[in-house]
Amino acid sequence: MKPQIILVFLLKLASTQALAQEIEAVFFEYPYEVQVYDLSTSSNGIEYRLYVRPPLREPGPGEKPSVFYFLDALRNFVPAAAMSYNYEYFNYIPAAYFVGIGYQSEADGITKEENRTRDYTPTFFTPPDSTHFLASNPVDYVGSGGTDAFLETLQKQIIPFVEDRFDVDPGDRVLIGKSMGGLAAVHALLTKPGLFNRYIIISPSIWWDDWLYERRDRYVMRMTRASADLTYPVETRAYFAVGDAEEKLGLVTDLYVLTNTLRNQRRPNLKLFLDVLDGEQHEGVFPAAFMKGIAGIYADEPRRKPSASLVEW
Repeated sequence: MKPQIILVFLLKLASTQALAQEIEAVFFEYPYEVQVYDLSTSSNGIEYRLYVRPPLREPGPGEKPSVFYFLDALRNFVPAAAMSYNYEYFNYIPAAYFVGIGYQSEADGITKEENRTRDYTPTFFTPPDSTHFLASNPVDYVGSGGTDAFLETLQKQIIPFVEDRFDVDPGDRVLIGKSMGGLAAVHALLTKPGLFNRYIIISPSIWWDDWLYERRDRYVMRMTRASADLTYPVETRAYFAVGDAEEKLGLVTDLYVLTNTLRNQRRPNLKLFLDVLDGEQHEGVFPAAFMKGIAGIYADEPRRKPSASLVEW
């Protein structure tokens, strides 16, 4: 290479490096409006924070916006509130408020596992001995068993706040939960008929209480049998999703056992769909499952634009 060419190259490189140091970073504003509400201390002693994304379009004639309630707000609300915009714009799903249920103690943006352990586990559990797989992680079980108190707060404080503040359709509430949040959503489905009429439940941790037990002896299956006579006052659609790679944790079989048991109980007004997603694993299943779920829970509804969803009710 000729000396003059080398010199030009070095001058350009130095200029580029200098420019890289001179340009200041600017604040990135989330492309959708998100309102944040810090609620008063709730009946279970927790200070909740709600993240609210208003509808992206006006509702159709004679309609009011629906409400999508997200558990694990910091993990799931933010991506969901953005990536589903085309479905809402083009009326595959209704105009909707997206509400992430979070915590004032996580205002720094860092999830605290103790909040999930308390609110998303329906029974108290402690490892029987030091060899148990949870024994080395006390944050995963200390304070467990608070889902009933959380759902009471959701029913009597959080939902009334949303429905008093915004002009929404109280007859179309969606609950979305994944993993431990999915466990809490299953508990709501089995104990709070009519509180929500649609569910998106992704890879729920129904091994809880306890993974080492036979499936029929774990909490979820015990509750499924105990609530067999439960009456659902309105049609309730529950979309379950799990990645096929999650069978290494037994989650696919767990969901087949749960959904087959519920179907065999022939619960009036309860409709179920189980989606096993190819090539998905626990750590990354949420985006695909959520997108399929929101199209699926509104599949075949006459006010919605027909989608490519294969979900049938």
